[in-house]
Amino acid sequence: MQLQELNEKWKRLDLKLDQTLAMGNELMRQVVMQPARRRINRLAIWPALDIVFTGSVLLLGGTFLGGHGQDWKLAAPTLVVMLSAAALLANSIRQLQLGAQLDWTAPVVNIQTALEQLQVMKVQQFKWIMLLSPLVGFCAFIVGLHWLFEWLTVDRVQILGHLHPWIVANYAFGVLFVPLGYFLARILANRYHRYRWWQSVLDGISGTSLNAARQDVERWASLQRTPGNPS
Repeated sequence: MQLQELNEKWKRLDLKLDQTLAMGNELMRQVVMQPARRRINRLAIWPALDIVFTGSVLLLGGTFLGGHGQDWKLAAPTLVVMLSAAALLANSIRQLQLGAQLDWTAPVVNIQTALEQLQVMKVQQFKWIMLLSPLVGFCAFIVGLHWLFEWLTVDRVQILGHLHPWIVANYAFGVLFVPLGYFLARILANRYHRYRWWQSVLDGISGTSLNAARQDVERWASLQRTPGNPS
């Protein structure tokens, strides 16, 4: 009888010890992961600003297109700017969703995977902004220049006819820059993806807040891999 009572007491002590260890483990997790969570929350500022910016571009572009939709020389660059803004808007919303849906109570591997996805999205966004910037920037310049001349003269000034060869050359450069730049980026990624400096470039593109958050999560993962925490 005494042996049975001793076994029951031992089981209760084991249960309390497991609960204490679990509480200590969770407390340490919160202490280590809280900075990473704050950094990801701060990181949401930039997609939010992109949403405001792209929303303004779509509104202004739609207004301009409503008054110049019949002129394809103006409608085409306006549509290029609006489509690019819509793509950036969708990507920014997706980044906000991914950050908001990140479960900080999930296993470390899941958190690391989500952060890696967020980094890939930011790097991809930067890549396409760089590839499309010559074309989209020139289209925005043409639309803005026409709007400015129209506003200053209170008339529809046909500036496109006077700059036709120059405009065609810039459009051609912007279009050709996309596949050439993409091809060059693929070559660099395939050749140098194992080098530390290339990873440093990607880290710089994705931002310091995201990289610091990844380091915090990695620190927690290393604690989990210690002999005292085999899980």
